[in-house]
Amino acid sequence: MARRKRESTAKRVGYVFLSLIFAVIALLLLARLGMSFHPGTGPAAAAVRGSTDLGAQLDNSFSNSKAEALGSIATIKKHYVIPEDALAAPVPDPNGFGTVSIAEADKVMAVIDKARKSGLLDGQEVLFNPNADFYQDSFIGYYYDETILMIIWKEVINGNTCSCCEVKIADGSQIRRKIADDTLGSPVWYYASDLARTVNPVVAMNADFYMFRDFGIVAYQRQLWRMDESTYTGQYKKYNCVETCFVDANGDFHFTHLLEEHSRNEIQDFMASNDILFSLSFGPVLVENGELKSCDWYPAGEPTRGDSRAAIGQVDKLHYFYLSVNHAPEKAALWTVNDMARAMYDKGIPNAYGLDGGQTSEILFQGVPFNHIDYDAERTVSDILYFASAVPNREVTP
Repeated sequence: MARRKRESTAKRVGYVFLSLIFAVIALLLLARLGMSFHPGTGPAAAAVRGSTDLGAQLDNSFSNSKAEALGSIATIKKHYVIPEDALAAPVPDPNGFGTVSIAEADKVMAVIDKARKSGLLDGQEVLFNPNADFYQDSFIGYYYDETILMIIWKEVINGNTCSCCEVKIADGSQIRRKIADDTLGSPVWYYASDLARTVNPVVAMNADFYMFRDFGIVAYQRQLWRMDESTYTGQYKKYNCVETCFVDANGDFHFTHLLEEHSRNEIQDFMASNDILFSLSFGPVLVENGELKSCDWYPAGEPTRGDSRAAIGQVDKLHYFYLSVNHAPEKAALWTVNDMARAMYDKGIPNAYGLDGGQTSEILFQGVPFNHIDYDAERTVSDILYFASAVPNREVTP
């Protein structure tokens, strides 16, 4: 009887402890909600960004302290957020990287199982197939920690060598864009590997090279920077002659389309209401809501000519797939935009968007190009897209 009373008392103490913790967390969340709205641009927006970044740090600290305090009473998964204004992401854990030969592709499934058991995959299936038609002279790379799973490999698709990269992240802050000198409109260009070296990516890839052309919509850090409404051709305007991919704070993609008419105020309202962080302005949209798109004319990327291509797709919530087809040492790439669209569609990507191709098409693994770049040399660019670990450096174990 005394033992039961002691157990009952212990349970009641545990419940009271849990209640106090959740009450404190609720108050903190209410306080944060009061400062986490996002207006459009300007000084007020900058002030709010500072508040949200502080909120991100508080989220990391309090939710993870809660997880540690509960110990054996309850299991709560830690959640990390990278502040929006961080110029670099946390350094990934060197022990999280690995490579295997294509003959050992099955070994990657053990890494995927880790991500599944940890809850990172959130019930989603991966696209990586250990029985794929891998390019013979290649290896498979991967990275895993509690906030990100990344797998990179070379696969032969329709007779061409393609570099494939699948990424699953835990938070929308882990898909990020880096622009040269961290300054919109900077005239200085850098090699993609040099840009990547400054931000600690798990994996990085080319984006849209926004400074190479003067059309399209450009948004960055919640700011609408470029939207030229002057006439480009007889029926297009500079802002709508290409299709735009907007990326929101949840990591979701939103598309605009050719000829869609919008005012600057409408785009700013759209960005505010959808919590848009940045945009990619190249295109076109290759697959949308599971529907394969067709392109006969487009002002960027010479879409009907066989060339090296790059594309990014959202597979599911916080789940992405990058594909590039490039010249291999023994064969030139000859894909049109429609060929790339078909490849993304056949991979089961419900929403896919074209990135800058040709020599710009590049993906970086552990700081060096993974694909064979046209002309055997990197091209200087104005921007990259990258995926990062969100685990703070102080929590990475050696």
